[in-house]
Amino acid sequence: MGLSAVEIFGYCASAVIAFSLTRSSMIKLRWFNLVGASSFCLYGILIGAYPVAILNGFIATTNVFFIYKILRHTDMEFSVIPMKTPSDYLNFFIDFHKEDIESIFPHFLADYKNEARRYFVLTKQTEVVGIVSGYVEDNKFTVDFDFVIETYRDCKLGHFALGQGQEIANKFKFDKVWAKADTAIHEEYLEKIGFAKLDETRWEYQRV
Repeated sequence: MGLSAVEIFGYCASAVIAFSLTRSSMIKLRWFNLVGASSFCLYGILIGAYPVAILNGFIATTNVFFIYKILRHTDMEFSVIPMKTPSDYLNFFIDFHKEDIESIFPHFLADYKNEARRYFVLTKQTEVVGIVSGYVEDNKFTVDFDFVIETYRDCKLGHFALGQGQEIANKFKFDKVWAKADTAIHEEYLEKIGFAKLDETRWEYQRV
């Protein structure tokens, strides 16, 4: 006997929920989980399993709350703090993410121990989720390293720290924050967060 359309819908909803748990990105996990839970809530209503509907309705609502909180109130969820160097933790962090860093910032590893470098740590509460680094000259900060771990890479931290939020410029009183692109991927990222190319070496955020 074949499956009914409602049963197939229920299996598909379950598959989406299972798929969501395989996502390394926190935002993607919650988006897929939202779709799966919403679908399973509807499935529960269709078959009259109201406890299933209520539970998944609650899960869907929770996902909406956290997605909104992370994407719309980034300044309440994340912080930027200066890091003193040399730092054993910095060495550990960079070594742990070395392969990922090399694919985006191939020139950074040869220079990251330069004493003139300034480092800023992106945190979610007490968890380190990324690092921003560059050089300061005449109170102008030129960023050539802006790395966020994969779990939080969709949380718009670039917008928060360097783009529209201007957290680093405002918090640390820099006159300008410029960026230097290391790869084509990095250039695409800078364009995405609102930067425009000034010359062959510098990019600057363009206020909308």
